[in-house]
Amino acid sequence: MRGSISASLKPHRDTIAVILSILVQIPLAVFLGHFYDERLFIETGYLVSSGLNPYLPHVITVFSNPHLIGVNPIIGYPPLYPLLLGAIYRLTYNLLPNIFLYNFAIKIPVITSNIALAYLTKAVMQNLGMPQKSIRFAWLFLLFNPFTLLTTAAWGEFDTLIALLSLASLYLLSTGKAVKSSLLLSLGIVLKPISAPLIGLPLFFSTPQNRRKNLMYLLIASVIVFVFWFLLFNLLGWAAPGSPGQVTSYFRMAGGMTLFNGVEIFQKSATIPVGYDWLGYLWFPATILGYYLIYRNPPKTMVKLVESAVVLLLIFFLTRSWLSEPNLNILLPLVLILFGSGKLGLKTVHLAWVFPFIFLFLNYAIPQLFFLVYPPIMTEIGTFDLQIGIWRLIARFAVTVLWYILAIRILEKILRKK
Repeated sequence: MRGSISASLKPHRDTIAVILSILVQIPLAVFLGHFYDERLFIETGYLVSSGLNPYLPHVITVFSNPHLIGVNPIIGYPPLYPLLLGAIYRLTYNLLPNIFLYNFAIKIPVITSNIALAYLTKAVMQNLGMPQKSIRFAWLFLLFNPFTLLTTAAWGEFDTLIALLSLASLYLLSTGKAVKSSLLLSLGIVLKPISAPLIGLPLFFSTPQNRRKNLMYLLIASVIVFVFWFLLFNLLGWAAPGSPGQVTSYFRMAGGMTLFNGVEIFQKSATIPVGYDWLGYLWFPATILGYYLIYRNPPKTMVKLVESAVVLLLIFFLTRSWLSEPNLNILLPLVLILFGSGKLGLKTVHLAWVFPFIFLFLNYAIPQLFFLVYPPIMTEIGTFDLQIGIWRLIARFAVTVLWYILAIRILEKILRKK
């Protein structure tokens, strides 16, 4: 009797946990937003709704916040997400011009993704027969982890949506549903291409029976990426990003959670020093090397697929010249699954988010979140940085080194077992 009562209470506990997570995320979503990214999303939604090209500069005067007036920052994402932002603007600020309502509406897909990712991770771990204690930990981790909530619901970035699509794609691939897997992964890529390194995994998860399906996987993915990325630019009459400044933002930015952030200790700009531009493309041969390592011992189970995905993503992140903190959210559910399978320890799981969480403060990401409710914060950050700037940069670089050591140890542990 006691066991049946306990089992009946579990769904209620899960529902309560979800409600509490949503209640925590709502005020973060309404009032906070990253000074650069959320401002970019807010202004992009207005431009798209107004029929303007968000990939070109325009003078914006529609908003009252002083940081939202002037020439817009140009978005660097494929056109599908700007279209979504345009629809959100049309349904919110266009009808009721309240910046906090609009800010919250932009975050609704993010909050939904956070909750859905927790459900999916729990379901995958249950289907793989992992210990209930590990499943419960992963479930609560994704619902309440402060790093994830601050870099999504508060920040405004939607990396957990890409994580959701990527994990679902891997699971469908492991069950032989290559076509559905392709649809989800390619959708994630055309929203934000941080999952692009995973595109070739089906070629290494092949048997004589499913090799044809996996080739179909790649064909479908290629068509979707072409249609919703390159073709969509022409259909909308938008000029594809290609100015020198935009190319610099893709391949010459130096910073974020990479060792390249050390250049700011010696120079004022966060760009790769002149003459070393080739470092911005280092991730490409490094990712090919990652596929070679997987080729030597191809994955044959879902857990091995997750291991291979972690290897590819870590190699990609470690060799890029720029890595934004929210991007690491795509790794966390995969790390949790490896924890549940006994491949990684609890200490590794915690360090995987603690180091980036500390980095948020050293990178001034936390105070920037208040630019909507307290516009003078950006001026105060600049004044404060005049006093401690060099020490902050050194501390930020040191935390990045610790994160690199952790990432390399994870790679070493996975590859040694493979």
